Amino acid sequence: MTHTPRWFEYDWNVDENPARFVVDVALSEFPRGEYPTLIYISCEPKKPDGRSLTSFEEGRADALMKKIIKAIDPLYAGYIETSLERQYYLYCAGNESADLAEVIASKERSITCGFGSAHEPHWVTYEKLLCPDAAKLQTELNREKIEQMKKHGDETSMLRRVAFYMFFPNEQAKLMFSEQARLKGFAIGESVYTPDFELAHGVELVKITSLRKRDVDTLTTLAIHTAQTFGGEMRYWISPMARSRS
Repeated sequence: MTHTPRWFEYDWNVDENPARFVVDVALSEFPRGEYPTLIYISCEPKKPDGRSLTSFEEGRADALMKKIIKAIDPLYAGYIETSLERQYYLYCAGNESADLAEVIASKERSITCGFGSAHEPHWVTYEKLLCPDAAKLQTELNREKIEQMKKHGDETSMLRRVAFYMFFPNEQAKLMFSEQARLKGFAIGESVYTPDFELAHGVELVKITSLRKRDVDTLTTLAIHTAQTFGGEMRYWISPMARSRS
């Protein structure tokens, strides 16, 4: 079966530290039976002085991955990048391929490479760690919207009233969610009814916040995860423009 990657990038935390995820979301639809072995390779600077990979070291890491991909023909799932390392994830045919990849990684001299593999026929790492859920997908929608507002002169560091619109299958679920959201620090605004949608019963959550991406991401993640408990979703958020008086 021919595979065409579809790359998606998003911000998320790893052990409470910010990280950048790059994942091939098209793999969620790909048959997995012939690729039961997970390979993960970490690439770090040669000198452990707390700095991130330089552009040269990033190039070496990418070149290493190209060499491994050419040698064992795996499915390349993506990578996670933190301030200290970049960790790549691939699925391959079995131990022989994993052993060959380890030999190739061990010969890299410009960066420090860690190697690991595991029998993972159900792709748990891909599903649970890499593949974005609704909250992770929303972080990129947040980025796009905030960037558009910046282009129109918004001072994103300024506090303002932001409304998040959440929708549910019935009135009871909406009311139960609203109480939980209130306990989590949101103010409850107006109700919304959209009969043309399956999740027709909506409610407005309100929070005074900046439009710094990390602040918006925190709020949308909290709202989405709380809504999922009651079968709901976040459809969109709105904010007035805020411009500095100067």
